[in-house]
Amino acid sequence: MATITLEEEVLQKLLKQITTVENKKRKEGSYELYRNGRARLYYMLDNVSHRTTVDAKNEEEAQKALDSFIEKVKKGEFIDTNYTFAEFAQIWLDKKIKPNAGDRCIDKYIGALNTRILPYIGNIKLKKLTKQKLENYFNMIKNTKTQYANRKENSTVKPDTVKKWKSIIHACLEYAVDCEILSKNPCDKITIVFTNTTDEKTIKQLVKSKREKIKYYNYNEYKFVCNLAEEEFQYFYYNNKISNIKKLREVGRRFLVLLDLKTGMRRSELFGLTREDLSIKDLTFDVNKSRHYLKGKGKYTKYPKNDSSIRIKSFPKSLLKYLKLYYELLDNLNYTEEYIFEYLSIDGSGSWFDEWQDRNNIKNIKFHDLRHTHATILLYLGVDIKTISERLGHADIQTTLNIYADVLKELDIKSVEKIDTL
Repeated sequence: MATITLEEEVLQKLLKQITTVENKKRKEGSYELYRNGRARLYYMLDNVSHRTTVDAKNEEEAQKALDSFIEKVKKGEFIDTNYTFAEFAQIWLDKKIKPNAGDRCIDKYIGALNTRILPYIGNIKLKKLTKQKLENYFNMIKNTKTQYANRKENSTVKPDTVKKWKSIIHACLEYAVDCEILSKNPCDKITIVFTNTTDEKTIKQLVKSKREKIKYYNYNEYKFVCNLAEEEFQYFYYNNKISNIKKLREVGRRFLVLLDLKTGMRRSELFGLTREDLSIKDLTFDVNKSRHYLKGKGKYTKYPKNDSSIRIKSFPKSLLKYLKLYYELLDNLNYTEEYIFEYLSIDGSGSWFDEWQDRNNIKNIKFHDLRHTHATILLYLGVDIKTISERLGHADIQTTLNIYADVLKELDIKSVEKIDTL
């Protein structure tokens, strides 16, 4: 039998004297019983940790308190006021965001939280996250650099980007108020000031950001791009020297451009189209779903952006010829996919479009700007703003007015000039 030396015996006694916690685990949950007549209770539900401290003089009282605590957690009646921002942000994502938002939106939230928010305020307890601490965070984060790995030099983050991070924090804390964890949102009434910088490069960037307008093709550019897309569509369609895979890919890319310019659909709506959604008989396009891509998940279909996005609108007769040819090509190639652009990369369409514009010496705009071009051309042609708003599937007319404010201002000036000709 092993003997204990005097030194070891004294050490063990000292350890017993200074130990104030006895950790007793049970089948469900656990507790730590303290010598001051208090106990710390723990319970994990749906990968979310819940804990609280209660009065308990012995193990029996601690176990009863634990059983009651577990029951409250399961019923959703327990409110933990000791969450850190990081812990509650996970609950907010799981309970509020994931059931109601799309995968791309969730992915962006998680990215912003992990890289730009939690490293700075994640360990602060909600009840200690004051307005002053948040202001200190925003004053610091607005001067940080972007984190693009493929750029030689990163610039100061844009004000709009910082405002997006603020909206995430505000929404998370607002949910804490709804859950009665906080009495008020400390992010309320916080104004981020971006104009106190003395760095010339940052000042230029801020001014540029403030003056940034939507980009689009003007009337002549619109006609040129439409003609070019139509010519290249036919060139690849009738070219029998290329493989069927290349023919379909090149024809499809030009048809995407034509469709966007002449319907104003969002890219996700274009990739959600089936044969039933583009009617040769009625000359209409039917938006009833959207298709997206997320790394690690692949392509997936979801409900359109909002209820007003669900719409059936007419497309111009000039598009009919190319729609018929496109359907014929799909038939000739025995295409069986449900979505008519399934073979194309959703994100890759933007990269190809950039290269295509450069190759043809066309003013460079983003793929989404084709939608802006459609709306702007209609405005210049005198179509009323309400019709355009409904055609684009905007939630309300104010959204359309805000986006095309500069175009409308230009048209207003021209209309006044016409009065002087009388």
